[in-house]
Amino acid sequence: MKLIIVDDEPLLRQGIAKIVERLDLPVEVAGLAGDGKEALRLLAEVRPDLVITDIRMPEMDGLDFIGEALQIYPKLPFIIVSGYDDFEYARRGIQYGVVDYLLKPVDHEELRAGIERIRKRAEDDRRRARIGDELALLQRQNEESLREKLLTKLIETGGGDADFLKDEKLAELQSTCREIAVAVFDLALPELPYRSFREGDEALLRFAVSNVITDLIAQTGRRGTLFRHSLYDHQLVYVLGDGEISTELLRRELQEVLDGVNRYLKLEAAVGIGKPAKTLPDLPQSYQQAKLAARERIIHGWNRVYLSSARPDVHASSRSGMTDEEDRLLSRYLTEGNAAAIRQWIGRRIRGIVEREGAGFPSLESFCIELHLRFWKYLIARIDAPEWAIGEIDDLLGWLYRTDHWTEIEDRLGETTDAIIEHLNRLRHSDSYDVMEEVKRYIDANLHEPLSLKWIAERFFLHPNYFSRRFKEKYKESFIGYVTGERIRKASRLLRETELMIQEIAGLVGIPDAAYFSSVFRKATGLTPNQYRAQAAGSPESVAPPPEPTA
Repeated sequence: MKLIIVDDEPLLRQGIAKIVERLDLPVEVAGLAGDGKEALRLLAEVRPDLVITDIRMPEMDGLDFIGEALQIYPKLPFIIVSGYDDFEYARRGIQYGVVDYLLKPVDHEELRAGIERIRKRAEDDRRRARIGDELALLQRQNEESLREKLLTKLIETGGGDADFLKDEKLAELQSTCREIAVAVFDLALPELPYRSFREGDEALLRFAVSNVITDLIAQTGRRGTLFRHSLYDHQLVYVLGDGEISTELLRRELQEVLDGVNRYLKLEAAVGIGKPAKTLPDLPQSYQQAKLAARERIIHGWNRVYLSSARPDVHASSRSGMTDEEDRLLSRYLTEGNAAAIRQWIGRRIRGIVEREGAGFPSLESFCIELHLRFWKYLIARIDAPEWAIGEIDDLLGWLYRTDHWTEIEDRLGETTDAIIEHLNRLRHSDSYDVMEEVKRYIDANLHEPLSLKWIAERFFLHPNYFSRRFKEKYKESFIGYVTGERIRKASRLLRETELMIQEIAGLVGIPDAAYFSSVFRKATGLTPNQYRAQAAGSPESVAPPPEPTA
């Protein structure tokens, strides 16, 4: 906190400054002035948080100085120090909002009290301003979130003119443009921390990306509105309008935007552009075309703008489809348990698709779907639940949309092949084999391990989504809930029956961070580990272990 002292007597100025220093407050004497005019010049230079001023001074007295200063800095607080016990001065000072009126010689504690009152008022003002800013931000975020949900629903499922016209910016585009189109930005968002963004700054990173894209688009002079898809964090949707949209001109403009995103934020992105529509209710079709066009990045890479093809890839299925001979070969490899041969065949087929001239994502997607169905056809004749090994078709399609490069598809289908072969091998060796029971036995014996859903699914060659659903169906409890409950039960027993340190017990139950372990334990039992142990030692019968699982 900075203050200046204004008094025409040098000794008194210095004396007040010394008193302020001896008060040992977080206050800095940032300047001294001999009259009001000099003080006004000092205000502009120092920008103080508080002024202590005499009243009777040459050139410009204290009250005139306060009056002029408040016209420039209306919230600046003042303390008047005067040798005259004159009520008229005090009354005028109060009219100006003076915080305190002190008589010379200045009493140290009175001055301390006056400065503390100003400090407290400044802190209260800052706190109220901060709360006001936070509330305003929350309101803006809530309004933007509602708008994102509305626009996402409209471009995904459609609606009538009245539904689209609920949004002011879309209504403006409809009234001023003959054609409207959608461009989809797919972003390769990095894991945090990244550059100046720390862990937990995901929303801030998305906000920064949106701002950069909005600013770069504004430089092109394009009319439109940008919003975040409410379901996909990595996707931004740009709805634009014009008298007549030139997709080639738009492609060049958006390429410059992509170059700017890469230059300023060092992020990779891709853009898909849908065909222009005449009316707002036709936007969902343009959006689907743009989203499909953006997926071409999986084959052709990031930092490019992809136009919706002039005609749909009607030959995608025939160009990527499996022949009867390939079907028989795949069945033979599955029967032999030859995962390596299937992997090699998958690799050749995928590379054949992506290396073909004019290769497009629909062909790759079609092959993945057909292979999934062939796997399903083979498994359904041999096991009751093919989902165990390969999951649902929706799982595959959702994953395909999120993948970044076609080589990941080759790896994913290879992992699916391994899961199928392992699953079939286990069934062949045991008529009564129950993978769920084996998983449960493994969990109970290995609570010290990092037992995540993904880790268990990979170890037992199961599809994570299907495994999660079946685990809950069988044991009436989620996988995470079961693992956490078993860990708490084991920790409770160790606390009651051993003298191991809390850190050691945390490690033995697979939660090596002692602070996090204590938090999890307290949430489950209502007691910290130390409190639980103390109660158990004092009255063992009053501290029961957590209830046994229902399974």
